[in-house]
Amino acid sequence: MISRMNSRMSRLNMIFFALGAFIAGAVPLAARAQVGDALAHAERICLDNGVGPYTVAFDTCVARAAHAYVNGEPEAAAAEAQRLADARQACMSYDIDPQTLNYHQCIASETRRPRYAISSVPGSARY
Repeated sequence: MISRMNSRMSRLNMIFFALGAFIAGAVPLAARAQVGDALAHAERICLDNGVGPYTVAFDTCVARAAHAYVNGEPEAAAAEAQRLADARQACMSYDIDPQTLNYHQCIASETRRPRYAISSVPGSARY
């Protein structure tokens, strides 16, 4: 009787183990599909904003926009793409060679810079 009970428990444990292994293997595949979709959207929005492929700006743009898409924030992805496009324009206007470390640092600096800083609006005081 004990042998039969152990056989059933062993079989039940094996079924649960197999089911758990299947679920553990399937979850990363679902996550990768979401990331792939986010990357495709990110590449498209970066290209639409004029950030060309095979550049530091493009790689940075895609990484930031994809992160926003994964978090379910398409507006933030669009804002990041626009920010990188603006940074790229600024760095190109400084005549920095895109293949240099200085260009990479310029992109990083320009994207960290606040775009609009309004401390006060003259004549807006209300009494």
